[in-house]
Amino acid sequence: MKHFLFTLLIVLSTITLTFAQPANTNISNGLIFDGEPYLAINPTNSQNLVAAWMGFKLSGGGYHIAIKTRASFDGGTTWSTANALPHYAAAYGAADVSMAFSKTGTLYIAYIDYRQTPDSGGVYVARSTDGGLNWDAPSKAFDVYDVAAKRPIDRPWLVIDNSNSANAGTLYITTKPAPWIPAPNRNYFKMSTDGGHTWSAIANVDVGTHLVGSLIQAPMAAPAVSLGGSFLAAYPSYVSTQNILPCYYLAKSKDKGQTFAYTTIYAAVPAANDTNFKNGYQLLVSPIDSNKMVLLLPNAQNGDDDISALSSNDGGQTWTAPFRINDDALGNGKAQDLVWGAYNEGGNLVVTWRDRRDATATGFWNAGYDFYYAVSTNNGQSFLANQKLSSQFIAFDSVIAENGNDFMSCAYQGDNLYTVWGDTRNGKMNIYFAKTIASSNISVQTFQLDGDADSWQIAPNPTNDMLTISFTEDIPQQEIAIYDINGKKLYASLIHDKIMQINTAFLSAGIYFIKINNEAKRFVKK
Repeated sequence: MKHFLFTLLIVLSTITLTFAQPANTNISNGLIFDGEPYLAINPTNSQNLVAAWMGFKLSGGGYHIAIKTRASFDGGTTWSTANALPHYAAAYGAADVSMAFSKTGTLYIAYIDYRQTPDSGGVYVARSTDGGLNWDAPSKAFDVYDVAAKRPIDRPWLVIDNSNSANAGTLYITTKPAPWIPAPNRNYFKMSTDGGHTWSAIANVDVGTHLVGSLIQAPMAAPAVSLGGSFLAAYPSYVSTQNILPCYYLAKSKDKGQTFAYTTIYAAVPAANDTNFKNGYQLLVSPIDSNKMVLLLPNAQNGDDDISALSSNDGGQTWTAPFRINDDALGNGKAQDLVWGAYNEGGNLVVTWRDRRDATATGFWNAGYDFYYAVSTNNGQSFLANQKLSSQFIAFDSVIAENGNDFMSCAYQGDNLYTVWGDTRNGKMNIYFAKTIASSNISVQTFQLDGDADSWQIAPNPTNDMLTISFTEDIPQQEIAIYDINGKKLYASLIHDKIMQINTAFLSAGIYFIKINNEAKRFVKK
């Protein structure tokens, strides 16, 4: 295993806690294009986040897409140096990353490594036991010729069974045919019981009287695993003898995919929309109740793409009608897409998306965008007010019509919402990160600076008890406050002298921030 140095960027940083304006951090800083990020949070350490994305790297004599990762161990305040997953032949590219932590803290990553013309490569899985800093040698899960005519390696979604059932520890990957393969197509899956080193034979999610049909080119199966150990997948279908309407089915297996039971999630005549919109969908299951699940998807039934949630409270047997999450004016021509969501450990649901409500243009072309989120406390049957994630309105760039910008990602822990997405605010497609206190819409950002500001300093750092704050100029009657890494205020006082001391004995060991006006400095309590 190759070791990558974990660089603590915080020594060159200050932290701004932003109460009205969202804060975003560019975590990819690619020179050409970064796309389709994925974010995972360690269940054994809620401060350990790992981000992965597609980014260009010089290899094989040219620039090719590689999967890059960065890890954080302080809730996204600082990040490790970027790590690139390996290619398996000259001129190979990579795509479509996803990750899953086991309940014991092992992290699994799946991605495509391939070449078109001649078609070769597959889907690979690697493992990390140190929170995403290092990866072992990847194992091949799918080969491009597993179903020779279909090239079944596109959009691999990786999920893991973290239940206490007999199926615990099982890995599942769903895929679909390569995008250049015309319909008719089906979806596929494999499972592994040895940490992704070996995999079952390729099989179909759609079987029997619940087939995809001959009209859908890219029938993605969105997977999930329930608390009770069931493997689930949601996918589109249109076969008139099965259902007179196009629909989404839920496939549910209690025996690691050997057999499935099926129910209909949603059936309707599809509304016409611009195919440039990113119409990916996601299936989520509550981590505390196997009966509660949601399907998130864009829905154009109101005349433009809205973000919708369909929910079930009985294990997928029955489903609600689509609930419109975005709260802008109905049918205003301002479309939403790029949906993603997550449950927190208490069963609350957050949904994130790309939003054009503030654009001057309607439709897809020339419409700038922001990113938003909304929280549900009743399993997607209603949502609190929409809140903005992006710190600025992003002008339209035609690159968002291209492949490699089909998904964003988020993680939700307690009241902390962690979100990653790609946008073109700086003239390139880069990956941005936001940490938000979801209930109060407070966001936290790290700025990389040349050094601390000269107006005030803190010492010693780390500290055992007494922390001294020294000012180079008078700033009387300003508030000085201490926050934890989640943005919660723990202490406040007015500045009354050029040298102040704060007894930190009331703080437990950890990372904290002292904030004066809009500037904050990090310190460690031993």
